[in-house]
Amino acid sequence: MRSRHPLAAVALFLLAACAAEPRTAVTDRLSLSTNEAVMSYSFEPCSASISGAERNRIRDFLTRLGLTRGDVLVVSVPKNRLPQRDSERLRTLAGIFAAFPASVRYIQDEDLRELPRSEPTGIIRVVRASGIGVTCDRDRTDGGCSNATNLAAMIEDPSDLFMPATGRRYYPSASTPAPAGTTGSGSLSGSGAMQ
Repeated sequence: MRSRHPLAAVALFLLAACAAEPRTAVTDRLSLSTNEAVMSYSFEPCSASISGAERNRIRDFLTRLGLTRGDVLVVSVPKNRLPQRDSERLRTLAGIFAAFPASVRYIQDEDLRELPRSEPTGIIRVVRASGIGVTCDRDRTDGGCSNATNLAAMIEDPSDLFMPATGRRYYPSASTPAPAGTTGSGSLSGSGAMQ
């Protein structure tokens, strides 16, 4: 059976081929260049306390980095067996980080479940924003590149673009030991685009 409107089908096919490419949002063109340092730390078993030696290790690590107000600490707070101790762990960490100018963002499970045992190990991730990049396709003329470049020029502090993804990726694996060199070398390593 023949179609009654062959020209309509051909016209629709041709119009579909001429459809405009989807626009990229201006903010999607921005990427943050960062330098990062990571160390793991531990609470004492089944408590909200960190030993004196562990506190000194954390302070030494952060001091060697020469933190500034533009730096961000992303700190995973391991879940305690008892939910009421979770807030005590936050207070313990806040007491350690109060001496440093960097802003702190805590990553912590926000449930009230009781665990069979406490999780003792967390991660401190130090992020220093080093610049803002703009991704542009020179073949496109949709104006987004100019807007993104202007927006990047207006941002005084690149760390304002940094927002960590939340979730368990900031927690060390229970079955895998921390990789060598992640216990606090005191230097920041480059990572490229924001994650």
